[in-house]
Formats: sequence, structure tokens, C-alpha cells
Amino acid sequence: MTTSTTPKLLPRNVAALRVGQMPKPDETVRTVVGNSVSTRLESGIGNFYPGLECDLRNLERRFFPFLVVDAQSVGEQVFRNAVIVAVDAAGVADAAGRGLISATDLASYRTIERDLTRGVRWSIETIIGDFGPLKQLTVTLGELSGESFGDERLPPDAWTAIRLLKEGANVTLKLTRQPASGSGPITLTAPRARYLDDNGALARMFVPGELTQSLCSPWTHDFRDCACFYWASNHPDIALPPLPDPSVSPTDTRWERDTAWERADRSIQSPPVATDQGSDQGPSVGSTQIPEMAHHEINREWQLLNFVAERRERVAPYAPNISRLASPFADDAVLLANLRYAAGVELGVMLEYLSAAWSLKKPNGLPQTLQDDIKSSFAEIRRIAIGEMHHLRAVNDVIFQLRLSTQLEPALAIAAEIPNGEGGFSPLRFLPANPPTIQRFLDIEAPSDSAVDGLYSHILATLQKRSGAEEQTQSIRTIMSEGADHYQTFLFVQEWLGRHTPETTYLISPASPPPANNQAHKTLQDRYRNLLESLYSAYKTGLPAGGIALNAARTAMLAPDGIVGALDAIAAQGFLPIFDPIVDPRFAPIGHPTS
Repeated sequence: MTTSTTPKLLPRNVAALRVGQMPKPDETVRTVVGNSVSTRLESGIGNFYPGLECDLRNLERRFFPFLVVDAQSVGEQVFRNAVIVAVDAAGVADAAGRGLISATDLASYRTIERDLTRGVRWSIETIIGDFGPLKQLTVTLGELSGESFGDERLPPDAWTAIRLLKEGANVTLKLTRQPASGSGPITLTAPRARYLDDNGALARMFVPGELTQSLCSPWTHDFRDCACFYWASNHPDIALPPLPDPSVSPTDTRWERDTAWERADRSIQSPPVATDQGSDQGPSVGSTQIPEMAHHEINREWQLLNFVAERRERVAPYAPNISRLASPFADDAVLLANLRYAAGVELGVMLEYLSAAWSLKKPNGLPQTLQDDIKSSFAEIRRIAIGEMHHLRAVNDVIFQLRLSTQLEPALAIAAEIPNGEGGFSPLRFLPANPPTIQRFLDIEAPSDSAVDGLYSHILATLQKRSGAEEQTQSIRTIMSEGADHYQTFLFVQEWLGRHTPETTYLISPASPPPANNQAHKTLQDRYRNLLESLYSAYKTGLPAGGIALNAARTAMLAPDGIVGALDAIAAQGFLPIFDPIVDPRFAPIGHPTS
């Protein structure tokens, strides 16, 4: 499973993309290896406060323009004070140069910055502003009691007070110096800053690492207590073991078997293999579960827990194996042709995945392990197929947003051939989920210049050079990073189904296409055509007006009287579901672009 590929760890949060501490809007962005496929805030586990991925309190550190503020506790009084810890001097100078702040405010910011470098403390004494549900208030932080009750209540503490301030509304701060100076307090007024931009990503004012800098180690305890194989991909509790030597052969399967991340046995030469029974701190005698570190060991020896990059634990400096950089397309016409082909690929692989998923037997009545593996494989292949439908819409959104042509049509023509991961193309094929088919899917989704990923890498390179295309660039990044998830998932499917031989133990029989006159097959073709018609109408109309057609497409896909129901009917007869080509030029098969 080791390939010479471009890293697929593509950052999706803006702070991890920015160059430098306080970049300007026109600065370029770069990828940062190490971010997982789910690094946006909305992908967080978020099952306790302040959070597993980030300390949500840090969102309020930059609530006031050009100031960085920390809420601090005093004894048992939580968040009693709000202290200025930094000033964005470059931002202040830029704002002053553009006439956005007064000379008085410029002098005040510079005074605070100068004092902070000398160890002098500045803190917020009073906040005047719109506190949302508490309305307009003047809040003296030193008078907050930690409680908040009644109709005319105050916020309980400094952090909550800041959190309640209405975005965009004017806020006035009274700042005091310790020790006091002869010039007295400083008063500043400015709109309450936003912590998200228009795309829902972290605002540019945040720097990489800022939201995690105050976390400790409770998340490692949760890994231990929630048992193996539970966590999301951005929180691996299992991973491939670290390589003992750079010269390890890529065909040596000992290093391609998952191990428990918090295992007690830290051996590099012979790491224990994670099993489908999970891990435990104290497994019973004869158990195949892997002993894990105790809680006190996690706290004491946290440095033994290895970084994970590209699914593997790393014990040496990370050196990405980067292939040649993708080149941008020559012009808009070539970009448009490749975007339309990419949409066709998404549609084609979606249909291939659906066919393979419904080639699996119904698990009822089979041995338990086989049942579990079939259920998991079916659910994951189906999930990936639905994900490709989302990608189909994302590519169409990019096409219409860029307006690369005066006469735009939805991209719903299916690709007649798919990048095969070997530098060529393979015809669209509908096959049962046997080992060669799963390997085909891995080749399609692999992080490789010669797979689907390579197609998108050229699209991405083109958009990165295009002014005003940041939103479309992020859409393509999302498709690519989710493709990495699809690749890893097919590795799991390969492992699950590979445990069972012969393949007829988990595949329907005869798993061949139905006769042309089969009524269930005809029904599937009709419903597939209806799906495309609904998508065409939705994409052509655009949102929000096209929302009704888009919902109709969703129903045509997932409802019992939609494609899913037709797939069930064909599979129940032992046939392999396939999708016939459509003659309509809007949906007819297309080849790959030659440039």
C-alpha cells in the first residue's frame, strides 16, 4: 500500500493555509502537510467543553480589532479578568496608513504595545456594548459575581461577557494600566470583530496553532476510554506503525497492519497488530486485545505518543515524497473541458460504486464476522457513492461560478473512461465487489498524479493562479481531501472482505447483469434518467430557485421508490445492477480531454 505519491493531507482551514503571521488579502496560500481531511471547525467531535480539536475560548482572544486578549482566573473566580497580551502592530500601522483609525487611537495602541514589551500589564476594566440577549450594557468586569440570573442580569464572567458581544456592533473598552500611569486609562471604540469569514472559515487574524495552544491532554484519555476503532479520521486511535528503517520494503506487510496508537508496547521492531476486538488497558488472559497505556502513563509519558502523518506514525523528521508539481491548464477553454470531464468522472465512479455495493449479499443469517464485514463494506461503499454525488454538484458549482463560457450547461455527461492510476484510462465498468474490483477502486482514488487526484491537481493549480477564485479553490481542495478519505476507506473494505474466501461467500449469485428485458433493470434505467433530469433542472436554475429540483434529485437517489429501491429489486434476483448509456447529448458518455 506504499506508493510514490503526492501527500493528500490538504488543509481546509484558512489559518493553516496562510503564509506568515498576519498576511495581506492578496497573499498566496500554501498547503501544510499534517492537517487531516477534516480540519474545519464544523467537523469537530465537540462532545465536551472547551473542545477536543481546539479551545473554543480562544475564538474570543481577538474580539477587538488589533488586540489579543486572554480571560484569566483569580483564585477560585473563573475568568475574573481580561488581560491584553499582544497588539497587532502591523495591522495598526496598516489601518492608520489607510485612515481607518484616528491618530489618538494609533498612539493608544502604540502605548499599550510599548508597555507590554516592558512587562507592564494592561487589562480591560469596563466594556460598553450590545450583549445580545442582555441588551446594551456597561459591564465592569471586576464587579461580575460568577452568577447570572434575572431579567436585568449581568454576564457571569469576563469571557462570557466578551462572548455575548454582538458581532459588528460598536464596543467601547476602558483599559487600565498596572502600575497606573499619570496619563490614566485608555478608551478605545471599534466594531466587535468576526471570527469567521464569509466562507465559514477562520478569519485571517488567527494564526496557525492559536486555537489549540491552551489545550492539555484530556483527549488522549478519551481515546483510551472510548475503545479502539471509535474515533474519526482526524483523531486516529489506530494507525500504521512507524517504519524501523527507511529501507523497509513496501511489500513487507508487517508494516501495513494497523496498531493501537496508545499501546503499552512501544516496540518499533515488532509493534502489536490492532484487532477487530479493539484494545484495552488490562485484557483478560488469552485475549487478542492490545494492552494500552494507563491514564497516569499517558500524562507522564505523552511524548512517547507519535505524530501521525498520512496515516502512519512518524518517529523521524517527516520528508514528504512529492512528485512533480501539477501544471495549470493553458486557458479557460481547457479548464472548462477538464471540469466537465471531472464531473463526468464523479458521476461514473458513483455508478460503479453503487453497482459494486449492491453485489454484496444481504448479511442476515450469515456467520457474525461475515455479517459485520458485509454490513460495514456495504455502508462505506454506499457512503462513498453518495459523496461522489456531492462532488458532482461541487464541480458544477465551480463551473457556473467561474462563468468560463457565455453559454453554460450543467455538466452531467458521464465519463466513458476513468483515470486508472497507471497513467492511462479504463472504460467505465460495472463489476461485483471482488478483490480485483476493490483494487480498481483503490487505483481510481489513490493519491497519484495518474489517478483522479491528478486531474484535480491540475484544476487546482489553474485556480490558484486565477484572481478571485479562492472559494472555487477551496471547493476543489475539499473534493481532493475527501478523495483521500475514500482511498483510506477502500483500504478498509479490502481488508474486511479479504478475510473471506472464496468471494462467493459474500457476493450475490450469479452477480452478472440482468437480461435487457428484465423489468427491474428497466425501472432502474428510468429512475436514473429521472435523477439526471432533476439534477439538470436544479443546476441550470441555480439556488435557491433550483432547490425544489435538487430535493427531487435527492429523493430519486435515496428513496425506496428511487434508485436505491430499484437496486434492491435487481440484487434480490441475484443480478448485478448496471446502468445503460443514455443517448441524450446532455447525459451521453464523453471521453477525456486531450489537453
